[in-house]
Amino acid sequence: MAEALIFHFRQTDSFLSRLNPCTKLIALISYTAVVSSSSPLPALLLATLPAAAAAAVHLPFRTYAKEGIFFIILAAAMGLSSFISEGNAMAASAKALSFMAMVLASMLLADSTMPDDLARSIGSAISHAVGKSAYAIASAIEITLSMIPLIIDSAAAAYEAMKARGASSYHPIRFLTQLSSLLMTRLLDDAEAYIDALYSRGYDAAARRSSAPYRNMDRIAIIMSIAAAAAHYFLKAIAD
Repeated sequence: MAEALIFHFRQTDSFLSRLNPCTKLIALISYTAVVSSSSPLPALLLATLPAAAAAAVHLPFRTYAKEGIFFIILAAAMGLSSFISEGNAMAASAKALSFMAMVLASMLLADSTMPDDLARSIGSAISHAVGKSAYAIASAIEITLSMIPLIIDSAAAAYEAMKARGASSYHPIRFLTQLSSLLMTRLLDDAEAYIDALYSRGYDAAARRSSAPYRNMDRIAIIMSIAAAAAHYFLKAIAD
């Protein structure tokens, strides 16, 4: 599940995969900022953009829908609670669809970007401001992204191990305490093995790493993303 939701990278030749990872990250942040603060009708229109991009890159909707059922349920709960509290069906639909659009946009980033490429691009981008320490920051991001699926997989393995030993969930506090203890033990062991493997390969966290180049398409996308977010908040400030 962790690999599916976080690192579901597909090697394709789509327009998204050809963009620099930082370009896609800036576009995602700008889109999220705009759609989350838009009024219902513009939010509904903006929610169609990730769906159009997903269709263009042939995103496996069935696979993601099955693996992302949690987000679908959460979006439905958000829409229902908004409708109950405000009584506005359009606003409730906009909130639910906007949330799903942001999730889908994040999935597009994960689908078209390798985690280590994203970390290296971030390090390269901020190196102009913080110098060589940027690559250490990028290494920390890369290791963190690599550890996230390990944490989730370890949690699933610990849960299955406890159930196999006959642990009862009828006593939730005791069950969670035992599960947390087992999970921490497994994570410490896995993290130690991971660090030993890195050091045995001569890993240098502060070493300079190459990153994907910026093309004209990247420059255009970055300018458009920042300009769209700036224009949105400018118009919003005038309206208020």
